[in-house]
Amino acid sequence: MATKPPPPPRKSTKTNKGEPPAIDETKSNLEKPEPGEITNLNFKVPAEFKKDFKIAAATYGCTQVELLQRIFKFWTENQG
Repeated sequence: MATKPPPPPRKSTKTNKGEPPAIDETKSNLEKPEPGEITNLNFKVPAEFKKDFKIAAATYGCTQVELLQRIFKFWTENQG
């Protein structure tokens, strides 16, 4: 014989978030990285593309980052 599960808990109208931060505490989250500073760029690609891209970088004797930068530079220069 199956037992009936208890009902889900009710959502409270009271939040546990607390008070928002003061204005002087939020200024530090607006800083931008310096030009030339290295940062992450994350996106997904098909496995076969990843393999071909790695092979291409190794063939030209550069890192994947350098290859991506070269490709992007070429693309921006040729997009009238």
